[in-house]
Amino acid sequence: MIVVPKNHPLIEKLNAEGLCLTDQKPVGKSVKMLFLNLMPDKEDSEADLYRALQSVEVPIEITLIKMSNLMYKHTPQDYMNTFYVDVAEIMEQNQDYDAMVINGAPFERFEYEEIVYWNQLCVFFRWADKHVKSTVHICWAAFARIYYNWGVHFKRNSFQWSGVFPHTIFDKSVSLVDGNLDEVGMPVSRPWYLSHDEVAAVPEMKIVAESPVTGPGIITAFEGRQIYTICHPEYGRDRIGNEYRRDLANGKNPMFPFNYFVDDDETKGVNYSWQTNRDIFFKNWITDFVLKL
Repeated sequence: MIVVPKNHPLIEKLNAEGLCLTDQKPVGKSVKMLFLNLMPDKEDSEADLYRALQSVEVPIEITLIKMSNLMYKHTPQDYMNTFYVDVAEIMEQNQDYDAMVINGAPFERFEYEEIVYWNQLCVFFRWADKHVKSTVHICWAAFARIYYNWGVHFKRNSFQWSGVFPHTIFDKSVSLVDGNLDEVGMPVSRPWYLSHDEVAAVPEMKIVAESPVTGPGIITAFEGRQIYTICHPEYGRDRIGNEYRRDLANGKNPMFPFNYFVDDDETKGVNYSWQTNRDIFFKNWITDFVLKL
């Protein structure tokens, strides 16, 4: 069961897919989770996360949060004001949470300090260290948190990777991945990466899985209190294809998604090869990290 804000429009849509989404408080134990959604397409990003959490057996109460004092271009302001809570308000309430997910917008053209809410985000990172048991940072949020913690900066690739890339499992003891496998496929959609050597040089960080093409993909730190996934295990079936077609329509020359369409043929549909890896990642994060910390 996933509990979302009252009268949320995704309840009917995702329940029709077979998910258990509700705005009614659960009885008994639940995981209280914050979701700082920094992606431009808020509702699509929410839907991906709710689907990714569907295999978790404990009810999850989600509080949607946003950076304070922002005006939104890609999502109606009324939607944000109705269903999202400002991080400033969350910090003022001073409550503790079991888990948090932070994703991130495509800010590869900017340095962190150029982003309008960077200082506020740094303050929120410090607050979260004291009030959240375990946080999953996705894509840009992972880069940002690693930079904030240790000053390790992303590298810029000459083009944007797109597709499902095999990641070699370096540490099979970490249950975020299937320890019976030597590699897992994970969606990647970004033009930046982290240096293996720079990450490995930080004693607190442990590389769990890495792509020989796109670099470190899953990293943990502080005994699982911080998890960084620079790939996108939460992506739904159609996300990469939609991004590819969007970029084509906008006159760009995007990379044809690697290992994504069946037989690399767009007319044959999507090979949803990462779905099991997605379910293992999020279910085991809650079971083996959040509930045991």
